[in-house]
Amino acid sequence: MFNANRGMIDRAALISVSDTRGLEAFAKDLLNFGFKLYATESTRRRLVEAGLEIRDVSEITGFKSMLGGRVKTLHPLIYAGILASRSNPSHMEEIKKINAPLFDMIVVNPYPLPDESMKIEDFVERIDIGGITLLRAAVKNFTDVTVVCDPDDYDKILGELSSKGDVSSETRTLLAVKAMKMVAKYEQEISRLLSKLLLGRELLYLSYEKSENLKYGENWHQSAQLYVSQDSQGLNLAGARRPFSRPMSFNNFLDAEAAIWVVVDLMEYGFSSVVVKHRSICAAATGPTPLESLKIAWGSDPVSAYGSVLGFSYDVDKEVARFLSKRFVEVVVAPSFSKDALEILEDNRNVRLIEVGDLRKTVQKDYRFISGGLLVQDRDMGYTEASEFRLVTKNVFPKDKLELARFACLAVKHVISNAVVVAREYTKGYYHTIGIGGGQPNRVDAIVKLAIPRALEYCRRNGLKPEEVLRECVLASEAFFPFPDSIEAIADAGLKYVVQPGGSKRDTEVIEAADKRGVAMLFTGRRCFKH
Repeated sequence: MFNANRGMIDRAALISVSDTRGLEAFAKDLLNFGFKLYATESTRRRLVEAGLEIRDVSEITGFKSMLGGRVKTLHPLIYAGILASRSNPSHMEEIKKINAPLFDMIVVNPYPLPDESMKIEDFVERIDIGGITLLRAAVKNFTDVTVVCDPDDYDKILGELSSKGDVSSETRTLLAVKAMKMVAKYEQEISRLLSKLLLGRELLYLSYEKSENLKYGENWHQSAQLYVSQDSQGLNLAGARRPFSRPMSFNNFLDAEAAIWVVVDLMEYGFSSVVVKHRSICAAATGPTPLESLKIAWGSDPVSAYGSVLGFSYDVDKEVARFLSKRFVEVVVAPSFSKDALEILEDNRNVRLIEVGDLRKTVQKDYRFISGGLLVQDRDMGYTEASEFRLVTKNVFPKDKLELARFACLAVKHVISNAVVVAREYTKGYYHTIGIGGGQPNRVDAIVKLAIPRALEYCRRNGLKPEEVLRECVLASEAFFPFPDSIEAIADAGLKYVVQPGGSKRDTEVIEAADKRGVAMLFTGRRCFKH
């Protein structure tokens, strides 16, 4: 095949793979395109058994595999054929003198990574030397050599060979970067495992790729960018599909992240909707249908819902889209959007859509950057089952309010501490928040100045009698009450049911105050601070 730098010459490829997906078909096609194929021992054996004409690398080196397989391709004649620049006359003269074959393609992926449970003598045998070195060499000379580390790229390569007679420079560039990423990830993982096994020290490597520049950061004077994780195994808000491709702000992403974790917690209730602003929930609701769930959540705090970020546990249909089309919403995060919904929402220029897919693919770790370091914790998922709540008062907590209490706990865990939530069962088996108080330095302010006034406002706005509504609601706190004053404030408002973690030194005083004021109280044993 003609190459501008080399003219009409035979082409050669070296193959040494552990991932054998599609290998035989790919090698056969390369042979049909005129490539001479060289392979290491085990790879060659597989291809020969498939009836293909494959040369052993020992034909180049003059040596069979050595030291039990530790040395296969580490030889000047092989690396000269990879690293020689076709446009450099002195390189080509040296290649001619040593009679080394020029490799146009390197098809290599390393051994599977060792397992940290292995004995160290077995571990080191799994550390790839030759494969990684071949990849690095091919990357260094990517202008002349196509480096293939992933079977998923076989079809693209064959397509270009068929249509263009060669692999394009654009594709070679992309493949080189991909190969170097594989090398870097492999080396990082080996160093991490060795550090843990030999020194007892744990290393953490995080890899991100810049996706886009954002218009500005949290404020107008701050620049901002979005980076997408290269290792994400679960929910991936940063890399999620965004219908309409409308630009997202820094704060949009923060609020969308907050919203999606609320609906992950609430999806066990079926159709759940959440309204978020400034990374804290304004309202949350469950419902018998998506539209009902959304209407109830929106109506729980319509003032805050204006210009908010919405999170849904359900796929957005045309009914939900029609509701949203008449309202100002910044972002909607959902598993997916129907075709009809997209057609309706396309005319709403203000809304940005994020399609995150399966909500069950959760991420188990939570990372927080601090100056000079990183905090890592288990993600706070779900909540204690209602059947495990413990009644601590003489006043009885009705069994038919246990799930309402649990819903309130799931909601309050997503409110910035100190936080309380007043929740209501608006129809049998479906719940919503009517008063939320959060981000306060003390719990009494969250109750007296925020949650209860908002619950009262909800009642007035909907023509409901506050005393009739509040006595059927449940108030949940994300942490224990340190003093009885919180119970006094709750009882003064007419609330009869409280759920909290317990664990205060003054639990006995708090329980006595609840009994005295006719408040039934549950302890869950699970605190849910949010900072």
